[in-house]
Amino acid sequence: MNKWLTIGISIAISAFIGANAILLFSDKSIILKDVYVHKYERLANDSFEELLPKESLVAPRSMNTIYIKSEDTIKDWLVKEGDVVTAGQEVATLNTSTADEQELLWRSEQEALKDQLTELNLTVRSLESDRKKADDANSTSSNGNTSDNVAETTEEQTVNVDINVDVGADVEVSQDGAFAQAIAQVQQKISDVNKQLVVVKAQLAQEGAAAVISPVDGVVSRIRDENDRLAVEIYSTEKIIITYAIDEQWQDVQVKDRVRLQADGIDRSFEGTVTEISQVPARDSEYLTTYKSLDTKEHANPLEYYEVRIQANEPIENLPFGNNTNAMIIVNEAKKAASVNTDWLYDRLDESAVAYVMSQNGFAAKLPVTIAFDWKTRSVISKGLQAGSIVVHEPRISDYRYAPAIFMPMPVDSPSWKSIKANGWRTYLKFLVF
Repeated sequence: MNKWLTIGISIAISAFIGANAILLFSDKSIILKDVYVHKYERLANDSFEELLPKESLVAPRSMNTIYIKSEDTIKDWLVKEGDVVTAGQEVATLNTSTADEQELLWRSEQEALKDQLTELNLTVRSLESDRKKADDANSTSSNGNTSDNVAETTEEQTVNVDINVDVGADVEVSQDGAFAQAIAQVQQKISDVNKQLVVVKAQLAQEGAAAVISPVDGVVSRIRDENDRLAVEIYSTEKIIITYAIDEQWQDVQVKDRVRLQADGIDRSFEGTVTEISQVPARDSEYLTTYKSLDTKEHANPLEYYEVRIQANEPIENLPFGNNTNAMIIVNEAKKAASVNTDWLYDRLDESAVAYVMSQNGFAAKLPVTIAFDWKTRSVISKGLQAGSIVVHEPRISDYRYAPAIFMPMPVDSPSWKSIKANGWRTYLKFLVF
């Protein structure tokens, strides 16, 4: 045969085989092929919990402070730190010569607190109105500036509380967050003022104001000097458990989250519920200082400590104030839910992703899923997958524009050595021959 003809035929055959190989095996191939899948899993429902372990402390539900002009005003102390008192019980008697003066100071303080409360309520309404205007604008280029100044007056001094909300060319969520933080600050101040009003009203309710009385049932926690005045702190008898959310934990913990608690003095674990999460950084206090000593992790922002209040589902009166407890906050929970290996999900974006599920005809179907939360190495699925679904994993599957047919390893069931020995040679011979 002519040499050049042989070479031409060889080239033609090689080109034909190469072209078919490209058409068959390239990423853009439209020819259906079977794909071998080694990893697969049949899903089953289970219960999942994502836990956030926290150090926590037993604290009073509320604290009331009674202010007295000076030590000279007091004739006799009737209680000491740690004593249990009831509402209306006398804490100290006043000198006759200073009783009228003290009553005038309490009345002055009451009027100042009422004025302050009015100003704070006006500030909240102003901030809420400005936030609504910003929301109605619905534009990231809108600019607004809200500045409120509230004067907090006492008989000794005047303290200006500045609240400034600057809304620039930012996203809408950030604007709402700035307003929300400012409103939370003012509402916290309103709560403090209302507590102080309760104390002052209780003092003025007695005839002659001849004594300092307790406005609530509680425990005298401390008697201290504050700005040249005496301050008597009274803890309420009702107790709660507090902890502090730090960094991104503030976003994870939600009101009504269930909490598992354990404390020295109670020989079993018990449950509680998150009732309040502060939106403003916690003030310096004995509880915050103690928490920081228990939680030794370092944090970049020293202000990122937000108080979280937990109400126990059973009485904890036998636990002393400041008692250390261990809290497990259930930040995510799913019952009878399906889960899949997180690495087996494709095209993930936040809570959405894609999984490949074997159809009834043996194809790897692309299925969008919604992720409730990640748990260890798995993702809990809230929508898209259910018990009985067979999820397959093969990195090449995502390269196909269609759902490829798949085949899996042949199941192998090896007999145990015990079962082999249980049958004699006659049994094996019988099955081999007949």
